[in-house]
Amino acid sequence: MSTTKSNRGRPIVHTEPWAKITVVLLDRHVAYLDRLAIDIRLKHGKAISRAELIRGLIEAAFQSGLDLSQADSIDTLVDLLVGSQSKRKTR
Repeated sequence: MSTTKSNRGRPIVHTEPWAKITVVLLDRHVAYLDRLAIDIRLKHGKAISRAELIRGLIEAAFQSGLDLSQADSIDTLVDLLVGSQSKRKTR
C-alpha cells in the first residue's frame, strides 16, 4: 500500500499553514468582488477568485502597519483603513 498522496484535485497554492472558514458577506460586497474579478480578467487576461481577492485585501491591511485594534466597529475599521472619516461615503 502506497503512503503518497494522490495528485488528484486542485493543486496546492498555499505555501504556509491555512484554515478554511465560512464568512457571510453582503450582496453588495459579493457584487464588488465579482466586478473586480471581471475587471482584472478583462485587463490582464488572468482569472482571480473571490477568495484570492479577500486574501489580498487582508494582506494589504496586515502590511499597512495600521493599528486596527483601535476599531470598535466595522465603521471605525473602515475609517482607519481609508484614512479619513470625512471622505468616507455614507452607507
